[in-house]
Amino acid sequence: MSSVFTSAPIPLAAVARGFQRADLIFHGLDHSGPSYEARIYFNRPDATENTPKTPDQGYVDSFFIFGHGGCAGEPGHCDVPEFRRPYDLRPPHQLTHAIRWVTVTEAARKVIDGGGELTLTVVPVVASLRPRPDADEDPMKLERVTLVTYD
Repeated sequence: MSSVFTSAPIPLAAVARGFQRADLIFHGLDHSGPSYEARIYFNRPDATENTPKTPDQGYVDSFFIFGHGGCAGEPGHCDVPEFRRPYDLRPPHQLTHAIRWVTVTEAARKVIDGGGELTLTVVPVVASLRPRPDADEDPMKLERVTLVTYD
């Protein structure tokens, strides 16, 4: 099973209840390895890839990453540069970490109306026809997640 991301409990007292929309923004997602589905659960820190994708089990939504399947070039070929010159007009490196937005308005409203805290769990599910030697490795390598609400 792939590595699961579980946040520390997030206090919700400071989140205004009258928002029009809520998004989770996933920063720094790796897409150099396998393709995967990232399943999002609220208040379900024990979620696994076998947890049903139903609201009563805390399931919110999923996003998908189409992975590159590893590097086939020489050493250093797939390394993303740490910085770019200010006026570099070339497109970003093809393996620059990805960002994904997922709209979670209704699920966020339910959790906030219930009060207390929110624990976010993201379960990466890698579909593969054969076992991989790196199956226990974290395919997401997620840097951070933010919850954004809009008035």
